[in-house]
Parts: sequence; structure tokens; C-alpha cells
Amino acid sequence: MTMAADLLSCDVAVIGAGPAGLAAAKEAAAAGADVLCLDLYDRPGGQYAMQPGDPSGPLAASEAARLGRDLAEAARAAGVRLLSRAELFWAAPEGEGFLLYAALDGGAGALAVRARAVVVAAGAMERPLPFPGWTLPGVIGAGAAQRLVKSGGALPFGGKVVLAGTGAFLMAVASTFAKAGRRIDHFVERQPLRPLSSLTMLAPWPSRWSAAAGLLADLRRTGAQQHHGHAVTRALGRDRLEAVEIAPVDALGRPDLSRAERIGGVGALCIGYGFQPVIDATTALGADHAHNPALGGWHCLARPDSGETSRPGLYAAGETCGIGGMRPALVSGRIAGLSAAARVLGRTPDPGLMRSLAAELAKARRFAVSLAAHWPAPEAPPVPLPEAEVICRCEDVRLSDIRAAVQAGAAETFAVKMWTRAGMGPCQGRVCGAALAAALAEAGVPPGQAGYNRAHLPLRPVPMNAVHAALARTARPDTPGTGPA
Repeated sequence: MTMAADLLSCDVAVIGAGPAGLAAAKEAAAAGADVLCLDLYDRPGGQYAMQPGDPSGPLAASEAARLGRDLAEAARAAGVRLLSRAELFWAAPEGEGFLLYAALDGGAGALAVRARAVVVAAGAMERPLPFPGWTLPGVIGAGAAQRLVKSGGALPFGGKVVLAGTGAFLMAVASTFAKAGRRIDHFVERQPLRPLSSLTMLAPWPSRWSAAAGLLADLRRTGAQQHHGHAVTRALGRDRLEAVEIAPVDALGRPDLSRAERIGGVGALCIGYGFQPVIDATTALGADHAHNPALGGWHCLARPDSGETSRPGLYAAGETCGIGGMRPALVSGRIAGLSAAARVLGRTPDPGLMRSLAAELAKARRFAVSLAAHWPAPEAPPVPLPEAEVICRCEDVRLSDIRAAVQAGAAETFAVKMWTRAGMGPCQGRVCGAALAAALAEAGVPPGQAGYNRAHLPLRPVPMNAVHAALARTARPDTPGTGPA
């Protein structure tokens, strides 16, 4: 069936309506720019400030939900056009501006956007690390579990709930469960319980003390049995998850399998080993990127005083520039929005305000760095994997296939992809990327040298008629090269 796509134009297009994107859109519009903000989800807010499915439920009164509502209202009041359920599937430069392409409402419609400047605030996604049994139904990401609870959905299957992994985000997920009145049966944190170290880390940040105390209280309210200094070593079951095996870890994070214990009757294992920046759009548009484990791995490089990337007119904010949390996202969004508006309007942002915001961003980033040091995300799978373990789910590529490719000379992510098809599926390496990097690191190729899976059209799986309609909307007979190849 033939589909017709809409074509919109704007001064500044913002990709993502989380805290960073909404802050950027509001500032750009308040400065006088015509702003369009595209977001994948039903309602603005992103993961952190997601609006719960029940607007009268207990989660609707949370600080995060209120923040999302306030940011969205401020953006609309400033004149921002907020477009939800718009799934960006490609971005390309066009002269001194940019072309963006999106599928609307799950592919029922299509959209092309011409923008003079773009702010990418695409957020982050979970960074999965494989372990035996990780593909069993019932094993889900901790972030996915949080989103299900916020939306009012049910976790897969019945039985006990195990929340496991490492990092401050696990505490935030437990807090969401507590506020929603949901139980957690077991809480498994890879890092040992270190009260003195935690207090020392938090001491310079008095503004965070009450929030930290609240997270601890919420964890206790879930009723979870806590296992600090432990890691999940196996998920067990035949057709679905039935049990979880955990074991204590040593100072290097290696599990002692001789002391493993089994938790039976498990219906959901919600596991998280940190986040990775979403860099699809910034890679498609050719911005420079760098690798830093403390920032979630590969992230877009943007100037802290302006948010501008290596491509003129392209700005980045929030987790796209490295994992940091809500506060850096808000400030970097403001910086990028002000800078993008100034560019298209031919103005100079207030130097005093920009210096103040840059200093605020640096301070917020310092706290994020301290959290990352306190809960370092593992770079390798938590336990040695069998050769037959599936690493790339999309293309059914196993660890033995990847090791064979590396031994045959594949010395970077792209080469492994060409050799094995790992990363060629619908997720384009988002799920298997960390495991591929770990396999290359095992062979002596560090992640910064191995590279990352670059974006290809379409960035995400969307109906082809939507892709065709959106691309055709900007095609010009006199410029056959217009748009992505």
C-alpha cells in the first residue's frame, strides 16, 4: 500500500524528549527558534522522568514523574512542537542543515524533517552482558523491568523476582518497585557492602544525602533478601526461567563457583550491568566519538561549553555524551539548546550564563564520575562462557564463531561483523556490542581500538513502506544524491 509522508521544517530539531531533550528544546524555543522535538515513546519524559501508566497511582507523585511533566509543560509553553511516537530511522546532512526521517505511530505514518540545526539527546540503553541462560524467557534488563512497573505492566511469568547486577541504578529500580508496592525477593549486588566507602564517596555531596537515604529505605521496603558481593552465574530452566544461581565474587569480580547457591522458584530475573549511550544518530551524521568505560563506553564528543560536536550545527546532550544521570542531562541540554538557537538566529549566547552552566555541568559530571568509580561496570561477562553460548541473538552467532573469526584475523568490531554477521540484525549490535568488545579484548584488542558498530539505514526496524515514503518526500530530480544512500 502506498504511503504519503509529511514534510516539516524547523530551525532546531531535538531528538529525544527525556530531561536533556526537553531542556534543550525549551531553551532553544525560548530564545526565539522554531523547535520540533521528536520522541519514540507515547509521552515525553524519557526513562528517568517517564510518566506512569496510571496518572492517579503512587508513581505519578514521584519526583521524577513531576519533573517530566514540568519539563514537557515548560517546553510546550515556550512553543516547542512535541511529536511523540516518532521513531527516527535515519539522519543525514543536507547542505548546511540536516534531514531527519521517522516512522510514526508504529509505522502507520512517515515523516521527513528539514532542520537547520539538530540536538541529539537520545539517552542511553542497557548494556547487556551474556551469562549462561541469559536468553531464557523471564530474564530481562533491570531498566526494562523498571519501565514495565512504571507503565503498570506485569513482569514475565509468576514466581520470585530477583534484581541483580551492579550500580546505583539497581537501587533506583528497587525504589520504583517499592513505590509501586511491588515485591523483590532477592537483591544481588556485585559490589560488596562498603558502608565507610559509600559514606566517604557521598561526603562531598550533601545535596545527595537525602536521596541516598531514600533509596536505602526503599530497598528495605521491598523486603528483598540482600546478597552483596555476589553475582549471577547462571539462569536455569528449560522453556523458561525457573531458578537463578549466584556466587560470591572476589576483589577482581571473579565468582567462586564452589560456593554457588541456587534460588529456586524464580519467575523474573531483572539484571543490569550499567548503560551505554545511544549514538545511532550521531554516528549516522558523522560526529566524532570516543571510548571511556566510566561513561558507558562509546559516546559522542561534544564541547562542554556549547554542546557542539565535530560536525557544525550538530549538538549532543545528556547520556549521548556519556552516562551521567539526570542532573548532567538537564544542564547539558540547556547548553546545547541555547547554542543551537544562537547558531540559527545569528546571535551569541549570554557569555556569563554559558560559563555558569558549563561550571554547573562540570560539577554534576564529577559526581557521576564518583558513582562510576564506586560501582564500576564490568567490561567482561560475569562468568566464563561456554563456546556454544549465543552472543548475537538476532543472527544466532555463538561465542565459538566470534573466537574463530578473531583467531582468523578479525581485529575490530566491523571485521567480526563481516565475518560472522554478529551485529547485522535488527538491534544493529546494541545488545551484543559489549560481548563482542569483551571477546576482542580477550584477544588483546582494547575496546577503543576495536571500534563500534556504526549506524546503517534503517537505524531501527520499521516498516519499509514508511522508509520508502519518508525518503521519497525529500528526493529531488535535479539532485539524485539527496538523502541517504
